[in-house]
Amino acid sequence: MSQIHNRDSFLDNIAQKLGRARRTEPVAKPELKHTCHHDVMAGFTPDELKNVLCEYARTSLGSQAIETTKDKLTETLKAVCEGYCQPEGEDAATDPKETIISADPRLLSLIDINALETPEHCIHIWNTQLGYEPNIDVAERAKVGIVFAEQALAESGTIVLYSQPAQGRAISLLPEASVFVVPKSALVARLTQATRILHEKARNGERIPSCVNFISGPSSTADIELIKVVGVHGPVYATYIIIDDM
Repeated sequence: MSQIHNRDSFLDNIAQKLGRARRTEPVAKPELKHTCHHDVMAGFTPDELKNVLCEYARTSLGSQAIETTKDKLTETLKAVCEGYCQPEGEDAATDPKETIISADPRLLSLIDINALETPEHCIHIWNTQLGYEPNIDVAERAKVGIVFAEQALAESGTIVLYSQPAQGRAISLLPEASVFVVPKSALVARLTQATRILHEKARNGERIPSCVNFISGPSSTADIELIKVVGVHGPVYATYIIIDDM
């Protein structure tokens, strides 16, 4: 039995208000007169997209942007995490030096967890078997959260994250610093291309993630008198790590 209740009466009422018969056949999508949104950076190479992304992240978003290789990813992540976990202030001795990492197999296959961890720096991997609360508790304590991105949008410095069991949303939202790992082959020009990929998945009958996050740098707002404040409702720092996989 359908779980949608009163659908027919609802749609009949709308059609009546519009003064026409209710349509029951699909309506053809109209062709857009202008498609300039497809033309932005359309001819850019992956390296050119990378340069645009890195420049925007550094100058407009106040974020780090680092290019590395698969072989050097562990070394790069270790340096970034140690930089964020440097003790500061009076509470330095008790300041937690913890990092939480996505369990996405694409990420774990590229890094050596043992090489990342030191006596002073504890590494946690998101673990669905522990349940919701233990993972959230770790993410709240952690200085750094490391996630694997589906795409990165060069134009706006935006990281695209699909929600999935192995990569809880808290990893990129609760720690003080977010580290986004993205392959160079996954760089696209802008939102147009990212949403096109989702559209193709839906058209092919593939499962669509329950949540898609578009994250541009650290958390910030300028709601009050247009004064930008960073870290109000999320991470204070962000680092983009682009893997040269081409």
